[in-house]
Amino acid sequence: MAEVTIERVSKSFGTTHVLHDVSVAVGDGEMLVILGPSGCGKSTLLRCVAGLERVSGGEIRIGGRVVNDLEPMERDIAMVFQTYALYPHMSVFDNMAYGLRNRGMERPEIDRRVRGAAATLGLADLLARKPRQLSGGQRQRVAMGRAIVREPAAFLFDEPLSNLDAKLRVQMRQEVRDLQTRLNATGVYVTHDQVEAMTLGDRLLVLNAGRVEQIGAPLDVYERPESLFVAGFIGSPPMNTLPARGEGDAVEVAGRRIPLPPGTTAEPGRPILLGVRPEHLTLAGEGLPLLVRLVEALGADTVIHGTLEGTDAPLVVRAPGILRAKQGDRLYGTVPARALCLFDPETGRAIGL
Repeated sequence: MAEVTIERVSKSFGTTHVLHDVSVAVGDGEMLVILGPSGCGKSTLLRCVAGLERVSGGEIRIGGRVVNDLEPMERDIAMVFQTYALYPHMSVFDNMAYGLRNRGMERPEIDRRVRGAAATLGLADLLARKPRQLSGGQRQRVAMGRAIVREPAAFLFDEPLSNLDAKLRVQMRQEVRDLQTRLNATGVYVTHDQVEAMTLGDRLLVLNAGRVEQIGAPLDVYERPESLFVAGFIGSPPMNTLPARGEGDAVEVAGRRIPLPPGTTAEPGRPILLGVRPEHLTLAGEGLPLLVRLVEALGADTVIHGTLEGTDAPLVVRAPGILRAKQGDRLYGTVPARALCLFDPETGRAIGL
């Protein structure tokens, strides 16, 4: 395996700029997940690494070698696509062996690699079947097996689980993670699914309109978003952002004083957006007043949607277990200082706590 380095990469299609100076280094054996909404440029970035698109600026290195001008087959990478892209008339064995045969590999080595990958992926008993005889999950395993047999420097995944049903996606997420760990594989994985990103990634790269919003470990990105975009995109429901004003060692929200962590100050009178995740709010007899508009009883927890009393700012609380509440109720949410995030309403960037 090898490092993948993306340095100041830009991509334009005519006058449309899709990627803007994207830089990130993926360590040997690391899984980087590129996360963002549809149209943000994440698949384009992956295709640039694969050589399916030429970069308009910047440099891509795989294993220390600049690959900008190399064809896909010369880059020593393997890609798993959203669609399985299996040959319907070929057996599982032949689908997995196809690329190796094209490279002129000897038959014994092809047999060794295919059967080894099939054993790893639980496909050993299915090698004679055609794709139409397989389930969706089995087909995706074949697609991954076709990538594994190449023994590449890096694996690229372009939303490989998006065509599977919800239950199968859970199973396949675990299988992808287990496989990557066993192979100690360097991987770049593109998805718009937050759960996939949080469970599969050693680090996340959050992309917005072709620009990097934040790079970091999944929990760091979740707990300390560096922008309002990341705060609103990561998490379900997303982070609450409430209008506030600095008061030195506290902030004032809807007439309530919310203390900041010890040693932290906010400039008195400065407009601020206070960020707090729905699951970090605790319902009690005092705190931020919430006027209930909608209650989602999910069984394991209850999501309460409403507004901050006296404002039109949405306020959402995610409370554990079953909570008896109804539209029109007034509830109070206490805000723990450790869970606070502060944002500049003009720039949208985080203010350090």
